[in-house]
Amino acid sequence: MQEEKGNQIPVSSGALVPEIYMPRLQFFIRILLESWRRYILIIFQFHCLFLTITQINLVIVSFLVFHSFGWWYYKRYGAKKIMIRLSSWMDICAAAFGIFTDPFVIPPMLLLFLIAVLGNGIQHGLYVVIESMIGAFIFGIAALVTHSVLFGDWPPYNLYFYVFLIVVGVCYSYLLVRRIELMKSEVTRISEHDSLTGVMNRRAFLRVAEYLLRINERKSIPLVFIFADLDNFKVVNDQFGHDMGDKVLRHFSDMARSRFRESDIIARYGGDEFVIILTNTSLGSAELAVQGLQSEFRDWARNNGLQVGFSFGLEMVPEGRNNIDDVLQRVDAALYDAKLKRV
Repeated sequence: MQEEKGNQIPVSSGALVPEIYMPRLQFFIRILLESWRRYILIIFQFHCLFLTITQINLVIVSFLVFHSFGWWYYKRYGAKKIMIRLSSWMDICAAAFGIFTDPFVIPPMLLLFLIAVLGNGIQHGLYVVIESMIGAFIFGIAALVTHSVLFGDWPPYNLYFYVFLIVVGVCYSYLLVRRIELMKSEVTRISEHDSLTGVMNRRAFLRVAEYLLRINERKSIPLVFIFADLDNFKVVNDQFGHDMGDKVLRHFSDMARSRFRESDIIARYGGDEFVIILTNTSLGSAELAVQGLQSEFRDWARNNGLQVGFSFGLEMVPEGRNNIDDVLQRVDAALYDAKLKRV
């Protein structure tokens, strides 16, 4: 059980999990902008363009069909990474096409790049911001050059000024989003980890445990739940003070992290109680691993003049649907039996 170290929450590799995700608003904005673009084209006929109005309408309808399909896909399968990236690039292409069809010398549709980068980036994080910025820069330059060629004249000074302001605005927004992402990551880390030991807290553990039980229900991944309770911990606090008690808790957590894998979950459940979930392992292997931790911790305590150890109970989660409360109750009963045997 020592191949990998650490304590990480398992995440789905196929999906982003944006916390500020507003798909209804995104869909409405896309429909609104495309409708407004169509309205502009009806009023101002841009005869210099190499496409006819019918061809332009076909492109706009294709854009709306794609995002309608994206909405259906989101409702059925959730926010998958591939659809988020495709939608982002579709918005960039739509912004470039908007400049192609813009009937003004200084194309207002240039602002669509800003909306696409900020809208997708703020909702989906830094990676999408960077990707959208690169796409907006490349497609934006190509669109402006093509737009100027179609007009037969280079754009006036004002356009360079507007482009400069948009670039500065996008870069500034990227720095702000980056700062927000860092702050959000730090807040998440603090809210989900025990401040003393650095392992997960009870709230984060319950969330991850529910997730693993759902995965086990669908794919029958072996899961072993373990409750560990420190023995004679109150005596340590009474004789040596709470500073030593904190040291014991931290050292137990560090030992557990070093012994188990990244795919295993370690959490402080409360006080001197810890709960561990071992994934893809048998009950016998899990028991041997915890016994090894038990022996290592006992030796450390003895070398430091402490009469402290820990008892544990473990339970292999059966296949099928399981309730987290029932599983924890069975593991707690196994821990109680183990404590009775040590008396």
